[in-house]
Amino acid sequence: MSEDAPQLLVIAGDVGGTSSRLALAPLDGAVIAEAEGPGANLRSSGAAAFDHIAATAAEVLERGRAALGGRGEVAAVALGISGAGPARAAEVRRAVGDRLDRLGIDRARILVTDDLHTAFLSGGVGDDGLLVLAGTGAVAVRFHDREAVARRDGMGWLLGDIGSAVWLGRRTLEAVAADLDGRGPHTRLTEEIGGMLDLDLREGRLPPSATGDPRQDLIRALDEHLPAGAPAALGRFAPVPGTIPEDPVAREILDAAISHVLDTVEALDPHSELPVVLAGSVLTGPGPIHDAVTGTLRARRRSVSLARNGLPGALLLARETAGGRPTTPAGPR
Repeated sequence: MSEDAPQLLVIAGDVGGTSSRLALAPLDGAVIAEAEGPGANLRSSGAAAFDHIAATAAEVLERGRAALGGRGEVAAVALGISGAGPARAAEVRRAVGDRLDRLGIDRARILVTDDLHTAFLSGGVGDDGLLVLAGTGAVAVRFHDREAVARRDGMGWLLGDIGSAVWLGRRTLEAVAADLDGRGPHTRLTEEIGGMLDLDLREGRLPPSATGDPRQDLIRALDEHLPAGAPAALGRFAPVPGTIPEDPVAREILDAAISHVLDTVEALDPHSELPVVLAGSVLTGPGPIHDAVTGTLRARRRSVSLARNGLPGALLLARETAGGRPTTPAGPR
């Protein structure tokens, strides 16, 4: 490459339901710039998801080119996007291509896949194994030669996503509502959620109840804190059961999530032949769910790897795309 030729760059993206992270790097070398933005899952973030991706891509490009003195040409982009599975893949690819085209990036240079492939590749276990992801959503996939050959869940917050942050948050709020309404057992989750919302959900005294009924105070507060049409916001309540695992109701929620993950691993690989990559904040972050799942899997002599984000996998795909290697993953059979 001549001294006047622009440096060839790649953009890699780990785009989850709650947040996104993009990196700019040369074809071979360390990351030059990173940028973070809002989540961009079509199901949980709505149509604005694609604008979020474009804004974050523009930011990382600006930072990278500033570091390079205004030089640099994008040779390839690889984005692992939550919700870009087979059901919506064509729609997501078309919309992302439209947005990035406005930044001067040829859509022929853009690889869009779901965040499952990039998360699995980030685990560093090779091309065969299991991915179990529990972040904003939840899904498990068995990969063979990088191809998704079997899958469980990932059906969205209305139909599944068991063990995800949204599921945990929803189960927590349901337990609090049942407690307040006398339909369920007393639980310390009620006090914890009340503290997060600056409400006294027992007596309605601090601050004085705006409605005269703590149940209605809860409804009103959630209306204010959870944007309409954005269930991903339920995930803010997901950590609460893990802070009080001695509470029987909280323990029941935690145990349901843990059992689901372990049962899913056994169902997808009953002979314990494959390495397991754990991804998503619920499974890779500290807490009783992470501890129980990793401890049990290792006690069963399974190889366990953590993929704390999907950027390494996305960067691998971006560089392969720039080099002309066909990397577009196939959908589940």
